[in-house]
Amino acid sequence: MNLHDPGHGLRRVNTTDFLSLIALALFVTYGVTLLNTILPLAFLQPAWLVTLISALLDSAPLALLGLGLVHLVAYLEPDDIQIQARRDAIARWAVGAVIGFLLLFPLQIASAVQGHGLVARSQSSAMRLATERAEEFQRAIDGATSIEDLQQRIATLQGPGLQLTEQRQSLPALKSMLSKRLEASIKSSSDLIHSPWNPSVWAIMQRTLRVFLLAAVYALAFAAGSQRRVSDLSLLREAQMHWDLSRARLVRRRQQRLEVRQRQQLLQEEKALEARAQRRRQADAPVPPPPAAKVTSSRALPADMAYFHQLSVDGEQNQVGEPS
Repeated sequence: MNLHDPGHGLRRVNTTDFLSLIALALFVTYGVTLLNTILPLAFLQPAWLVTLISALLDSAPLALLGLGLVHLVAYLEPDDIQIQARRDAIARWAVGAVIGFLLLFPLQIASAVQGHGLVARSQSSAMRLATERAEEFQRAIDGATSIEDLQQRIATLQGPGLQLTEQRQSLPALKSMLSKRLEASIKSSSDLIHSPWNPSVWAIMQRTLRVFLLAAVYALAFAAGSQRRVSDLSLLREAQMHWDLSRARLVRRRQQRLEVRQRQQLLQEEKALEARAQRRRQADAPVPPPPAAKVTSSRALPADMAYFHQLSVDGEQNQVGEPS
């Protein structure tokens, strides 16, 4: 195949035009399907929220395929300014689709909360009706005066009739048996209504899990084909770069904290070694001998000093003896 053949260029143009028309048809189909599903608008109704979420997710492959074809046409015609401008415009619109799929998370949570509230109210209403019905039967049992009267009262309440073996019992024994059977029926109804394996509750949980998974997948897929006006990278590539930078900063901060912790540990070890060495030096130092006691030799005073000493003693005695 000769790439420089004019016929090849014409065939490529025809292919790009065909792919562009397919992309346009997919976008129109997506819009018509979505509008036909969500109209008329009813924002506060749980059923409408479920319908909106299901329509967005079920029709998303059409828009995603159209976005992929637009990028393919732009790749096949890199020199066509009009096609490149169309690709950039649709890529910027795809940013809104990413935001929309991310908003499905809180929208589904709100829908699940409303649905769970409806299920709880339905359970409460069903339990109230079962209790009222049981009370009516209990009053009929307590007020019966004979077996025929009891059977007539039960038939009036559209209850199950008495069997032949039951009719042969005495009235007190039959009343006791029916009361116990009624209590067991109420307990069974309560267990069934308030069971955690309620099909309605499990349906809400399964739908919530499905919405979360599909919304995350479609958000990532549209992010790969979307592009902001001020950036040359796709939204997914920008998110990956921010994630890598955040991880690098986190690793660097952890490394710095580890280095600071290691330095502090080394300083503590050095201080401990220095204190140990100082205690060892003090223990190994020689103990100086105690100072020798001074021995004073007593000797007699000279004669002249003894004389003056005796005079001073006599003078002090005379001063003490004088009256004051």
